[in-house]
Amino acid sequence: MRRKVLRTLIGLITLIALPASAAPVQAPPFSCPQNGERAEDCPWAGVTRAMVAASEHQDAQQLSSLFESLVPGLVAQMKADAKRPDLKNLWGRSINFDEGAKGQILHPAILQTIGQAIEIPVHENAGHLVHAGMEHTYGYLFSNLKTPFGFKRARWVQGEIERGFNLPAGVLGPNTNEGTLLLNITSFIGKIAFRSEAIEREVIHRTSRDAARAIRNFRFEQLEPSRLLERVEVPNENGKTRTVKIYTDLVPFLRKPGNPKANSHLLIYTVVDPFSHNAQLITAFPVQADFARRVLDPKGVGEARISTRYNGYVDGLTGKSLPGVRRLIQRKATDRSALLDDEAL
Repeated sequence: MRRKVLRTLIGLITLIALPASAAPVQAPPFSCPQNGERAEDCPWAGVTRAMVAASEHQDAQQLSSLFESLVPGLVAQMKADAKRPDLKNLWGRSINFDEGAKGQILHPAILQTIGQAIEIPVHENAGHLVHAGMEHTYGYLFSNLKTPFGFKRARWVQGEIERGFNLPAGVLGPNTNEGTLLLNITSFIGKIAFRSEAIEREVIHRTSRDAARAIRNFRFEQLEPSRLLERVEVPNENGKTRTVKIYTDLVPFLRKPGNPKANSHLLIYTVVDPFSHNAQLITAFPVQADFARRVLDPKGVGEARISTRYNGYVDGLTGKSLPGVRRLIQRKATDRSALLDDEAL
C-alpha cells in the first residue's frame, strides 16, 4: 500500500514539475471533408484546420506534439528524410504564395512544424521563401487554399500520376509502404529532370536506393519527355551577371486518359543556378494536353522574356522579366546527349 501511495505522489510531483509546453496536447475536434473537399482530402484538410486553430494558443513544442499525434506515420517519414541532407539539397526555393489563387499556400505555423520534423530551417517570414521540396510534397498535403485547379494536395492523393505511369497505387502518396513521400517523389522526377546533370544524377542514383521498389525498377527509358529550356543572364548585386537555366519537362503519361479533358502529362520544373552550384527541383504536377502544347509551342522559342513560374524563386529573376532565349529539346528520359544541347544554347 505504501509503495502504491509513494508511486502516486512521485507521479503527481513529476507532472507538476513539467513545464507547460510539455503538458499533454489534446487535438481539437475537426470535421473532414467539408467546403467542397473530397474523401481523399482527409484527414489532411481536417488536420490543417486543427493545427491552425491550435497555433493561436499553443507554442511550437505543443504544435509539434499535436502534429505527431494526428499524423504519426507522416511525421516518421519526415524524420527519416531529415537524415538525408543530399536528398533535401536537390530542391531549390519556392514562394509560399499562389499567384493564381492570390493567397498564402501554407500557414506559417504548419511550415514551422514540418520544418522542425524534417530538419529544414524555416525563417519567421515563412509567408515568403521556403524549401521547395518540403512545401511541394509534405506541405501541399496541408494546404487548404483552393486554386483554379483545385487543392494542391490532389497530385499526391488522387493517384493520377501513379496511374499515368503504371505505378502501384500510393507509391507517390503520403501512405506509401516503402520509402517516403519526399524520397519517392524526388527519385522519380529527379531521374527525369537530371538526365543532363551528372552530379545530381549521381546523388539521385545513391539516394534512390532507399526508395520504393517500383521506382527503383521503373524503366525510365520508355518515357519520351519534351523539354523547354530557358536561358537568361541574371544580374548580381556586384554588377556582374550569371547564367541561369530553367528546364520545364513535359512527360506524356504511359497510360493515356480516356477523358480528353483529363491530365495527360507530368510537368517537372527545375532551375540551374550558379548561386546554388547545382540543379534543383522546384515542383511537379500533372497537366492537360492543351497545357503541355502551350508550354511547348514552337512559336515561343528563340529570343523571349524569361521569368520564373510555378512559385519557383531565383535571386534577381523572380518578380522580373529579363531578355533570354528559349529552345525545345526532345529526348528519351535516359538520353544524356541533352547535355550537349544545353551547352550549345
